[in-house]
Amino acid sequence: MGMRRVLVAFSLALLVIASGCLFKPPAEVHFSVDKTVVNPGDTIHLLVFVNNTGKVGLTGATLLIKSEGFKILQEPQFPNLLPVGKSVQLVWILQAPTKPGVYNLKVSLELNDELRRTWTGFYSQFRITVSTEVPATSPLELRVTSPNLTTGGSVTKLKLSIRNTADLDVSIDDVSLTLLPGMRMLNHTDVPVKVEAGKTAVVYYWIKTPYAYREGYVSVLVKYTIGDSKRSLAKSAFIEVVWRPWTESEAVLKEAYGNEYQWIYGRFLVDEYWAEKYNSTPLFESAELRKVALPIVNSSDSEVEAARKLYEWVRTSYEIGGNTTTLNPSEMLGKTTLSVAESQILLTGMLKSVNIPARVVTLYNGTDCTMNPITEFYTADGWYVIDVRQGIVGSVDEFIASVRFPKIYQLVTGGGYRIVAQAPRDMGGHEHVDVTPYFLIDLQDRLFNQVSQKVRPELRSKLSLVMDGLDENEALYTLFLFSAAPPDELNSVLEMYSVDTIKKTIKPIYEFYWDAPWDWNFRKYWRVFMEGLP
Repeated sequence: MGMRRVLVAFSLALLVIASGCLFKPPAEVHFSVDKTVVNPGDTIHLLVFVNNTGKVGLTGATLLIKSEGFKILQEPQFPNLLPVGKSVQLVWILQAPTKPGVYNLKVSLELNDELRRTWTGFYSQFRITVSTEVPATSPLELRVTSPNLTTGGSVTKLKLSIRNTADLDVSIDDVSLTLLPGMRMLNHTDVPVKVEAGKTAVVYYWIKTPYAYREGYVSVLVKYTIGDSKRSLAKSAFIEVVWRPWTESEAVLKEAYGNEYQWIYGRFLVDEYWAEKYNSTPLFESAELRKVALPIVNSSDSEVEAARKLYEWVRTSYEIGGNTTTLNPSEMLGKTTLSVAESQILLTGMLKSVNIPARVVTLYNGTDCTMNPITEFYTADGWYVIDVRQGIVGSVDEFIASVRFPKIYQLVTGGGYRIVAQAPRDMGGHEHVDVTPYFLIDLQDRLFNQVSQKVRPELRSKLSLVMDGLDENEALYTLFLFSAAPPDELNSVLEMYSVDTIKKTIKPIYEFYWDAPWDWNFRKYWRVFMEGLP
């Protein structure tokens, strides 16, 4: 009987092998570090090579550190899509513990694919010595220098010095740069084929910075050969890029904002329908508003920081509530109370007055285009939102993950509403542009990314399992629920309850509420979910 079971098991194994159903990881992954002996608190470059050997594209990578004392200072940008057969070299910049000692740095990588699946099983471990006395462990010494502070749109020169401290010549196989998002390398001097023993080679790079705020490390990875040994070494330099459009010329602003430059100027902020409804002219006097706005934003380093300061100024200078009595921002300056609509119009005008493209965005039901006003302003990273009702100053993706957006989604997809940007030119009736697609395109993926950022890294694979197998409507409702959840509660649920329990608790809530009119605060349904947990 025992032999028969063995034969049956063996036959099944052969069947699995023959059918090609054995588990095969979707990628080949290799880990390495640039050094294993460091000063307390020094940086370590963790190099991760990912080769897509699966059947679908890869869309993201999450690094998990299972050792105390190590911190991630900067994560690499994963390609929007890593196609099958392609590879990428990723560089994580870590900070070593501040206390001397010998540490086991344990790391694992989770990969996401196009089907929103999470793949685990990629591990490595390194023995890291933290000491105040660090011996030279590499024949090469790298030094990367660049300005610590520069401005958006400028050309920055980066200097790479490669010093060979060995008695043998070193062959330089490859030199690659990892830049901050939006940076572009314009040119560089020749990269040496080899560095002779005791010599130093220098390479200069000219880098164009984006018209945006950036802060982080620019990294250089050098692959080289000494004798019969192939090695690699990385080095980073910290750089900060500030972008203050209120100090720039018209020519620079046109280059920075392209087609969105049009949203800086214009005589009016909302269209004629508003003017007739509220019996007021929405005239925009930029120079007058600039006198107020410029001192508020002058020390800001980006459009987003400027917008936050203007929002805080409005919030602390006015009581928000009541009826709309004027559409003229200059008249609003003398008031003590502003309606929500007035506060959004004033913020839009103040942003435009300091050269930040901005517009009022509302809901439109075919007749009325004054509903649920918010302010949008443009940056090199896309449109951002100021929503006075919710106290949000964030990206459009952060806005669609807010507690009020599900109601907007329901009105647009089921109630015939559109999301429009006010674009008045001459007070000629309804003058707005439909921006609905911008808010709804790839909505499920964008919501999933926002929810993932709320979830602790070690729980993201479980989040993927919860979403697995849901149809489009169920998935959207679940993501709206998770978006409305306080982060600590969402993480606790994912940690404490099984995937099956979470799905079974969501399903009857979804079935009951999906076709019913939703509340403007979607957190109401998260509370229903929490009460339904066993």
